[in-house]
Amino acid sequence: MRYVLAILSISVLLSGCKPDKFNTTIYTSDVDIAFTDEVIEVPIVASFSLLGEDDQGIIDRVITASKRFLSPKSNFSKSSTMMGERLVIETKIPMGSVKLLSKYLQNNKRLAALVVSKNNAIKDTYEISLEKTSYTSNFSTILNNINILLELDLPAKESIFRITSDSRKPIEVSALAVFVSKKPYLIYSKKLERRDFVEIEFSGEEGSVYSEVSPILNLSY
Repeated sequence: MRYVLAILSISVLLSGCKPDKFNTTIYTSDVDIAFTDEVIEVPIVASFSLLGEDDQGIIDRVITASKRFLSPKSNFSKSSTMMGERLVIETKIPMGSVKLLSKYLQNNKRLAALVVSKNNAIKDTYEISLEKTSYTSNFSTILNNINILLELDLPAKESIFRITSDSRKPIEVSALAVFVSKKPYLIYSKKLERRDFVEIEFSGEEGSVYSEVSPILNLSY
């Protein structure tokens, strides 16, 4: 009975390892470089709300395991909350074309990547999508060995992309079914002048479209 209760408490604790929030900043000039020339490491912050008590040190074991699949200079911080603990991970993920990422990921284990591709439906437009990598299933297997109820679940409940323009020409940013400044948009579009920015939120809560599919942005040059 105690074993069953321990399993249940741990499952509540980590909630399947689905991030509560994912934040990243993308500079417009990096998108073109990432598609044509080289992979760009983009900083991200992922936070997890961890419910209950972790008497068995599951969180620390998950952190240790995840270091093999994250940027070497990743930072991990834990803090106590009224309901349990909060884990924040500051790291970097690669951004590039499928071809460039394929080569890069051979020597660099990462759990997610920003894939840049050409949107053939819209002229002079890049499509940026947040995708799992082949290492995600490997990491989930390791999590299963820590506890059979654990696996990495993406996308996050809330994914926020801050798009900052550092391009000389205006850039149009667009996305479907998103929130901007807490206001919902079925179709969102904004033209950014140099040094302008916009924060676009993709809701990954249960029942929303981005709980099943990857967040996708379009940048038109």
